[in-house]
Amino acid sequence: MLIPSLLTALLAVVVIVTVVDRADATDVDSEAVADPVCTMSDSRVDEQSGLAISVAHDQTAYMVNDSGNAPEVYAVDLTTCEIVGVTTVRDADWTDPEAMALDGDGTLWIADTGDNDGVRDHGWLYALPEPGRSDDAVTPEQYPIAYPAGAEDVESLAVDGSTGRMWLVTKGWMGGELLELPAELSTTEVTMALSTGVDMPILVTDAAMTADGHYLLVRTYLRATLYDAEDGFAMVEDIELPGQSQGETVAVDPTGTSLIVGSEGLGEQLFRVPLTTPEKVEPAPQPQPASAVGRGAADLSRWMIVGAVGAALLLVGGLVALRARRRS
Repeated sequence: MLIPSLLTALLAVVVIVTVVDRADATDVDSEAVADPVCTMSDSRVDEQSGLAISVAHDQTAYMVNDSGNAPEVYAVDLTTCEIVGVTTVRDADWTDPEAMALDGDGTLWIADTGDNDGVRDHGWLYALPEPGRSDDAVTPEQYPIAYPAGAEDVESLAVDGSTGRMWLVTKGWMGGELLELPAELSTTEVTMALSTGVDMPILVTDAAMTADGHYLLVRTYLRATLYDAEDGFAMVEDIELPGQSQGETVAVDPTGTSLIVGSEGLGEQLFRVPLTTPEKVEPAPQPQPASAVGRGAADLSRWMIVGAVGAALLLVGGLVALRARRRS
């Protein structure tokens, strides 16, 4: 959350640096191509700061507000922007949640890592089962994390759904850095994020990864940048985003062919922006629920076995009776 005067100055800096950066960009979209998805008009989500798109639940996204709001995760219908479920996060020291991501195992990760004033000695990652379209209250696993350079404002979390690897992006006025989290996190000790040495744009407000872990997408208030995670996070493309009052969120569609972007504020629209990658992205695996056909086939098989056994017993009984008659 930023006060208006600070936000105005911040956006001015972003514009200047954006122009400079584009002079070096090798593949830049000249115009923002975006389709409105729906409009966020529910007052319960007025400071949207985290966004994740479900694979298991069609047309469902999850959102959180940032600092000063209730510890709740909102399930949102992506066709109407209506809230279709609220999950209360219990027993969490909810300070400034700024990012969300789903891993390939159905765990929803929330990064409570916002720190505009640079005063927190560590942030928190919360992990909970994907909520779905229902109301619930859960106690998450909690992992304290810190950063190599000390206090950092971090508003971005990206998860490789195929491997579970996780990255954070620091939000700096002169540029950020990509940090990697160790494979093992502790609930009792502070885990130190690892420096990658990979520079990120200034004032990154969110990040997301394609489901196959091939590409990383980071956004600022005005644009997004695509990186190739399989090529040392080399920059691939600079992507224009639609104008938003305070663009805070981004999520990659499970198909890997588009991204959804959102903004703080009531009455703000979600937009879908096409995503083209140099190599085809493997879509997120779809859940395979047991089908009625499969269950019916199994039931039929069981009854066929029972029938066969019954017929065999009748045949044996008949033969025994026939032999008994002949002896008599």
